[in-house]
Amino acid sequence: MNTSRREFLQLSVLFGAGAMFMPSALWAAGQARKTDRRLVLLFLDGGNDGLNAVVPYADDLYRKARPKLGLAADQIIALNDSTGINAQLSAWQSIFDEGKLSILQGVGYDRPNLSHFTSRDIWHSGKREIDERPSGWIGRCYEAQRGVGGLPPVAMGTSESPLLLKSANTSGLTLTNLASLSLERTPEIPGAIPLDGPMARIGQASQMAYETANQLRAAAEKVPAGKDYPDTALGDRLRLAARLVRAENGPPVCWSKLGGFDTHALQLGTHNGLLRQLGDATAAFQADLATDGTDENTLLLIYSEFGRRVSENGSAGTDHGAAGPMFAIGGGVKGGFHGANPNLADLDAGNLKMQTDYRAVFSEALRDWMGWPSENIFDGAFSKGDATVGFIKAKV
Repeated sequence: MNTSRREFLQLSVLFGAGAMFMPSALWAAGQARKTDRRLVLLFLDGGNDGLNAVVPYADDLYRKARPKLGLAADQIIALNDSTGINAQLSAWQSIFDEGKLSILQGVGYDRPNLSHFTSRDIWHSGKREIDERPSGWIGRCYEAQRGVGGLPPVAMGTSESPLLLKSANTSGLTLTNLASLSLERTPEIPGAIPLDGPMARIGQASQMAYETANQLRAAAEKVPAGKDYPDTALGDRLRLAARLVRAENGPPVCWSKLGGFDTHALQLGTHNGLLRQLGDATAAFQADLATDGTDENTLLLIYSEFGRRVSENGSAGTDHGAAGPMFAIGGGVKGGFHGANPNLADLDAGNLKMQTDYRAVFSEALRDWMGWPSENIFDGAFSKGDATVGFIKAKV
């Protein structure tokens, strides 16, 4: 394979096949930004067990439902007289004490779907009332801005853009790692390129992708890499995210994920290890941003496609559930608990009932944090874009 063809294929992996064929995906690169606020989204892939992350330790029904998986007192950090967090999230305690960690209880949606793929698409599309979900709420909202400026939203640590970033015309920008953005020259389409037609559009998209790669790399490289991150893949991605949110005209939204949460068997060790990775990496991210006040302009939202069932199964694990906690970290949040502890005596087919619809959380993040209109982004009762949870501080 010759160099130009190899480089072209490399770009198609870095930026996603859809974005490569849609030059409008990169329309905003290099323009002036209207807002300096950034949104970082972290997806816990597989269905995070919320009850062993945010533990209602004073509720006897918790231990009755989980004779093997229920956490002992020395495995819990109490945050009040009834609720604590898994001790593997110990790095969050100081963030909570500083009022920079919001715990949103019982987030989900009505008529919960227990399929990983369908539920993930429901969360990422912002659509619950329809079965066809071709685009995501970030992709639609960003495309509607046409003037927000800077680089487009980016998915980190993946070569496939999530539905969340897709719109009717774009497939989102993906970035496996900063070192991958190192092409020395503009790649060319192999063979003769016609003056018009599909191949000409591919060539134009290739040129724009190359230019955007240069802008993204240049923006990030102007910002020194943060220190004291854990030596994990998630730590590396959040270290990069910290550089991107500080970058002038950098992407307004960064997305990444931490997988492995589908804990049907032998859950305790696996889940504890994942929570340790989550807590340590996100605490390092928050501490990094706080060194110069960037945390005041950055919101980190952590979510999963569903929680787990209340009762443990026969394999020392938990099966697919429904509602669960979300977490928001940053200087712009109203710290503490939002919502009550789940009612373990009032379940829906063995699953926790929803207190807060995920569309309300995301509507508030778009409207009150990013300052982006959220009308007609979500469906059903949330189409007006006025839903709120109250976890974002009012602008001063």
